[in-house]
Amino acid sequence: MRGPLGGMHVQILLALIIYAIVVAARFEDQAGAYDWYKQHIGIATSAQFHPSKPRVCVATEQSVVGCLNLRDGSIAWRKSLQTAHAAPSVAYVESSSSLVTASGGLVRAFDLEGGLKWQRKLPVQSGAFVSEVKGKGSDNSSGAILAVQAGAVQVLDAADASQLSKPHQLKGLAKDNIVAADGYLVAYNTGSKAVLLVSTSSFVAGDAAAEVVVEAPQNLSAAAAGGPAGFAALSACGSSLCVLRLGGSGDAAFSCLRLDALVPELTAAPAVSRKLIATSAGFVLLSSDAGAAVLSVVDGAPKLLRFNAAAMGASAEAVVGDDTAVGLVEGATGDKLRLVVVSVSSGEVLQEEDFPAAALNRAAHGAALQPGLVALGAFRKKDKSWGVRALVVFRCGLTALLQQGVVVWSRDESLATIRQTLFVDLPANGTALKGDAAAKADMNTRIRYQVLGAKVQLKLNTPAEAAELLELRGLLSDKNTPTRDVNGFRKLLLALTGTGSLSALHNGDGRVLWSRTFAPDAVPTRLLQWRSYHDITHAPEVLLLRETQPGAYVSAINAHTGEELWKQPLTHGVSRVVPVPAPLIEGSAVQSVYLLVDHAPAPGAVPAVTLLPDTAAAQAHFASSQRAPYLFWEGSQPGVLQGFSLEAGAAGAGISARLAWQVALPDSVLALATRDPTEPIQSSVKVLSDRTIKYKYLNPNLLFVATGLANGAALDGDDSTAVTAHLVDTVTGRVLYSQSHPGARGPVTAVVSENLVLYHFRDVESGRFVACSMEMYDATPGREFSVLDYLFNPNSTQPVSSLTPTPIEVVSQSYFSRIVPTGLAVTRTEQGITAKQLLVVTNTDQVYALDRRWVDPRRPKKQKLTQDEMEEGLTPYQDTLPFSPLSFATLDKQVLGLRAVTVEPTRLESTCLMFAHGVDLFYTRLAPAKGFDSLEDDFNYALLIAALVALSVGAVIMNYMTKQAQLAWKWK
Repeated sequence: MRGPLGGMHVQILLALIIYAIVVAARFEDQAGAYDWYKQHIGIATSAQFHPSKPRVCVATEQSVVGCLNLRDGSIAWRKSLQTAHAAPSVAYVESSSSLVTASGGLVRAFDLEGGLKWQRKLPVQSGAFVSEVKGKGSDNSSGAILAVQAGAVQVLDAADASQLSKPHQLKGLAKDNIVAADGYLVAYNTGSKAVLLVSTSSFVAGDAAAEVVVEAPQNLSAAAAGGPAGFAALSACGSSLCVLRLGGSGDAAFSCLRLDALVPELTAAPAVSRKLIATSAGFVLLSSDAGAAVLSVVDGAPKLLRFNAAAMGASAEAVVGDDTAVGLVEGATGDKLRLVVVSVSSGEVLQEEDFPAAALNRAAHGAALQPGLVALGAFRKKDKSWGVRALVVFRCGLTALLQQGVVVWSRDESLATIRQTLFVDLPANGTALKGDAAAKADMNTRIRYQVLGAKVQLKLNTPAEAAELLELRGLLSDKNTPTRDVNGFRKLLLALTGTGSLSALHNGDGRVLWSRTFAPDAVPTRLLQWRSYHDITHAPEVLLLRETQPGAYVSAINAHTGEELWKQPLTHGVSRVVPVPAPLIEGSAVQSVYLLVDHAPAPGAVPAVTLLPDTAAAQAHFASSQRAPYLFWEGSQPGVLQGFSLEAGAAGAGISARLAWQVALPDSVLALATRDPTEPIQSSVKVLSDRTIKYKYLNPNLLFVATGLANGAALDGDDSTAVTAHLVDTVTGRVLYSQSHPGARGPVTAVVSENLVLYHFRDVESGRFVACSMEMYDATPGREFSVLDYLFNPNSTQPVSSLTPTPIEVVSQSYFSRIVPTGLAVTRTEQGITAKQLLVVTNTDQVYALDRRWVDPRRPKKQKLTQDEMEEGLTPYQDTLPFSPLSFATLDKQVLGLRAVTVEPTRLESTCLMFAHGVDLFYTRLAPAKGFDSLEDDFNYALLIAALVALSVGAVIMNYMTKQAQLAWKWK
């Protein structure tokens, strides 16, 4: 029988070879198939052109410094300063070609190639100011840096951060505003007349600093600037310009001049709408809505050199040939944008250029082109004459380079400021978004795509064919089609940005389908679900909310077009938005209902609550709700929690709130976490390895509270440090369970999912982060599981009631973590059947997907498991959580400044969508239990057919060879 068996072995071997070829090539060319990644640098607050390379270096509001390539706007390099998204104080040191930044309690110096030259720690974490001063003597030829924080002054060498003199402590410098002007530090509080002057030369020389207080004729605003011409500030009322002449000791004097006398064209407007820029000869007074005035200062008296009524932006001065000049950017009139270069010494116009604004308007998606920051640079043309270029940062987030009448490039940085995101459905087939139709391809193109895919996977392609395959993949892929799909993979991603816009991104490639911009005094702060329809021909609606006064409002937006459907002003600000757990069903529409809380800060005050929408149907729905929402927040004292019950009054009487409970916890609150009330739960029981049943404790009113020593507080010894976890019922205020971790400190991050609580804290002794998981079960004695109850009695699987408390059993376990977490989220599928992954936001701006099994508190503390334990999916306990570089949901990408992660289920139970945003954007699909219910979108059917044909042919050949072998064997 050797012959027939040999033939069968050949068939199996051939099948395995073909299968191995398919499997080995499956993922070779799929990078970027289901994910996309967009890098940003943020909204620039300062800019400096590179002295020798075609680059411009910027510092941004998002606490990022970096350089952009002048040729195409690409990012040459960038560094995150990792602060709480605040613009750093920046000084450019020309002598050492370095950028010195102060933020997050650190002073850092970067060379213009992105290398960190040095860093030095500051006394506290925020409020630092850095400025360059000239060093004395050859030792300080590289320049000196003054770092001022909370009245403490350090003098550092810009080359190596060495101390040039002993630190100084001047309490008078602890002011709201600090400005460097002509060898002095000028410090004052907004709205005050008292101005402190300190000579910077005394700091560098190491002498005792002499403080001089000068009285201004009027109260000063925060709009101020300092330079060689002295110090200037606008008065608090905005009607006058006050200039301080700086001379020798005791020779400082203020003079104030009314703006209507200095610049008659400027009206007296509040100082907040004006800006002062220092020049070598005076100042530029800019009003974004009234023009710009170039001023010179002679003997402390300002004089008008030139006024440009159309200017909306102005730059710092730059050297242009033999003169110094500023660039004034006029607002777009028609399809033109104008740059006017004005000499700061004479007011003469040196150059004037027009730029087409049509491309900028398209890039800004119709938003107004109002310049915020302008940076001017000069360069030599081929004919040896001087040309100018300008980097313009518009308030809508668009950054553009203007040069020689051409918009060289533009970057939309508004998406670097995303505050909140929301997934909604795209239109149905046949109702695609206007102007964004899907690409069409004939049958020959599709056949060509399948053939090229097979050749690439079998390593038979040329480089040209590989490039053609990538091009055809983008053409034929339906992931970018602007209509919904049957699996729910294609979605519209709404993003509310900090620049005052609501943008709709296609989750296939991140392109912006539409964008709506709001006025600066009407920028919304919250984005919420509002109304969806079972009828797919209707567009879903979202709710925009402005919480702050003045100008608080709510408005409904068509999610497919961005059209505003209605708008309603609010008479009060909103401190909290509480969703009513069950939505209101109105025919084919699903209406979300919210409670708007106007929380009075006075101790013991009862908050006012407004129902939205405030209709009879919504009031009846709230009154009949089986799960009335409860409010809770921290009280006026640290560690105190307050809970309020809400009741629907009589018709038209609104909703009343009353204080239901108050809990005083021993320490400061470090973290709060609640379970998402809309989270799907497939089963309310858990089957253990010994076939016993445990009921999950699924209280929707459960609140996790972590308390301990406040972050940043001084230690009184290791014995005084502890993090305590509390489980609190928000209906009654009852503390259900507590456990303490001695020798632990914050920060604490936490997430609640079903009956699991996972939280991280820092262990002081080991210096490592610890992940602690708790699973909660109903411990009611004598409760047994009945299959009939589970199938036919819905009350057997309902969450427990807070008013009829049940004992709970908590199983807890702790693990060391190799990664440092800054946030936690959890995957979510449509039915909740798929095993969950915990998404850990790391301090490296990545998202790590941690299988829930690794934090199961029931992991046995033994290496050899029983068969029952293996069937349950338990793994042996280890004190450290496993770490795999392949488990990063963000792959090899760093989402710079990562702030939040949004997860959305699809219609396939195996898959969910994840969007991570910070300065960068990253989107991908996640399959926590692999794609068990679908094939890949780009599955190569041609290769499958070829494999089947090869197997069939091989089977026929092998059958013939087997018969021949059998015949030859029988003749022997």
